[in-house]
Amino acid sequence: MSRIDSMLMSFLFQKIEEVPAGILPSLQKNSYFNSYISSTRSTSTFIFKILNISPKQQVSQPLTHFGKLILTIPIFVLFFECSSTTPTEEIYRLTFSDSTNFKVMNAFGLSRPENIVILDTTHRWDYTVFWTKVVGGESPEQIESDTMTTRAEGYDPEYLFRDSLMINAIDSTERKVLRRKTLRFEPKRISLHGRHYETISDAQDVKGFYVSTTAPLFSSDGRYAFMVVEMYLNDGVKNSYGWGDVFGYTTLVYEKQADNSWKKFKQIDYLIL
Repeated sequence: MSRIDSMLMSFLFQKIEEVPAGILPSLQKNSYFNSYISSTRSTSTFIFKILNISPKQQVSQPLTHFGKLILTIPIFVLFFECSSTTPTEEIYRLTFSDSTNFKVMNAFGLSRPENIVILDTTHRWDYTVFWTKVVGGESPEQIESDTMTTRAEGYDPEYLFRDSLMINAIDSTERKVLRRKTLRFEPKRISLHGRHYETISDAQDVKGFYVSTTAPLFSSDGRYAFMVVEMYLNDGVKNSYGWGDVFGYTTLVYEKQADNSWKKFKQIDYLIL
């Protein structure tokens, strides 16, 4: 049982004396009551189902009393459960719900699609994003990856730290720590669904743009979060790295605020010509 479920059940037990005599035995015998309990995975889900019971499932007076009792549960408790997300989930949401993060797609007379589709497996971090030199712990393959010449022409491995904003925010010691973190990142499955974005397992049938993303990477103090989103334009041709060609990418930095919310701190767009 989750922490929020425990809180809700504790509240119900504290209020049990308010239930009219004879109600609970009747509830235990009520088929609708038992079916709703067995079909829900949490107390809060059960509550919402009770309060939204359909007219065809009208039940006897005991359930009506129970519903009235549930209505006394503080709204902030339910809000807490609905709004409780991890930092990783929040960074994904901020990234894909913000249309300005995909303005690269508007180049060359093209238009960003209304709905962003995301491959459901993250891609690895480029080890050179935060620090370009060996810091220890690199495998021979990772060191070789640092010197690969397959990157886009004109790629600048120091692109993220070309202005005072980022230099002052992330010092050289932390940059080395972040590089070490990228060495340990492996592709992982993700499932994202929100307004105007969702994950897909394969891009073969996508007409136009789709994206691939890293997993969020957080600074040691938890103050900054980093994301890189690669954008592809599917022309129906399968390449070694996916369907279509890489069109561009966007690097995003978010900063944690005093109220624990996150705000975009830096955005760097790169169009591959």
